[in-house]
Amino acid sequence: MAVLKTDTNNNIESKLADFDITSVKWERGVTPQDIKEKCHDLCQDYLGGVWLKAGIDEVVVTRLSGGLTNQLYLCQLNDQYKNSVGVEPNEVAIRLYQGKHFNNLDHDGNERLTDVIIALIMSEKGLGPKIYGLFEGGQIQKFYKHKGFRVEQQNDIKLVQELAQKLARIHSTVVPIKKNSNWIFDFFDNTSAEAYKLFDINALIDECKCQTFKAHDIREELDWLKTIITAIDSPITFSHIDFRGSNIMVTESDGIVVCDFEYSCNGNRGYDFGTLFAEWGRELADFAKPPNFPDDSAFKPFIDEYIKESTIISGNDFSEDPRNSCDHILKEGKIFSLISYMFMVLLSLKASDSFVSEIPFDKKEAMIFTDMFYKHYYLLKEKFILDKSSKFNNKSFDFHFKSKMCQKLPHLYPDIGAPLV
Repeated sequence: MAVLKTDTNNNIESKLADFDITSVKWERGVTPQDIKEKCHDLCQDYLGGVWLKAGIDEVVVTRLSGGLTNQLYLCQLNDQYKNSVGVEPNEVAIRLYQGKHFNNLDHDGNERLTDVIIALIMSEKGLGPKIYGLFEGGQIQKFYKHKGFRVEQQNDIKLVQELAQKLARIHSTVVPIKKNSNWIFDFFDNTSAEAYKLFDINALIDECKCQTFKAHDIREELDWLKTIITAIDSPITFSHIDFRGSNIMVTESDGIVVCDFEYSCNGNRGYDFGTLFAEWGRELADFAKPPNFPDDSAFKPFIDEYIKESTIISGNDFSEDPRNSCDHILKEGKIFSLISYMFMVLLSLKASDSFVSEIPFDKKEAMIFTDMFYKHYYLLKEKFILDKSSKFNNKSFDFHFKSKMCQKLPHLYPDIGAPLV
């Protein structure tokens, strides 16, 4: 079992230095005792063919790691039957729904209804996993042998261009779901309110010596972020919302396939850029390290290909919109990379149990982890302000970024530079 090592002085970096996140089995909840029977029945019902002949002992069921929201199982026919298939697959991935960590669309309705709609459309367009079956408690999908989109893949220009094309197609897709989603503002308000309702956050901040929380009122920071989001005017499109390396499958036979659309909705496209850019140049094991945001040049091939593909799809109207310039998309990526960090801060702040069953939950340890993310958020924010080559060097964004709260940072973390004047 992976255990987060702690010490007594609340030094965040030393607490996490020996924690190997890559050793964790990312599994949500306990495996049901009857999972093999359940998967066997689902495959017979939805796949037919040789699956109808295979008994339960001829089906191999393996739990897959990687799901923070759902449970995922690989179902395979054994050697006796796998070469006897017709049009039906001999292996599939079965996704069993668990409770979502947050609901960004249908607060009062069936939160999985939109998942079904989106999964079918993405499957038909070749943007998401191929769907073999949809049932009340989950989905049956094609199983892909793949790697995630990490540093090795980021350095492959062909894969970068393919991913940019995929994202352009996702953003151009019209999906029959609510158009008036303001999910980021709702998430800010609802998640912070829930955290303060569930816990005495101020007491935890004092007890855990959360230096960043003490220096920066998070509710004031959320108001500042809302101002920045409004100022950047990121176009509203259908957006993935969780567009990170673990949800981008670089498959052995089908190119890039994007998965896990369960939080997708119509919202600011910049959040997809920000989530992706925040991970650029970082491996999963780097999660506890301070942000090391790349130079603008690292993102140019991706953005250029995104603009090119979007123009092919939407025509010159796309390229003539100043919001679709390379400079503007870079600004969106930077602003929403901050939002991506804040997302993790808030999700961790309100957490009342572990995201994965292998890691025991301790709210005090969670607060230390949360303060680390909040510190990293501020380090990244300060980098954008101090970086003279940043695309924020215009009057409207200088005004918003040079806030009084930013002045505190160098006094709190003297290694990152002098206060702004």
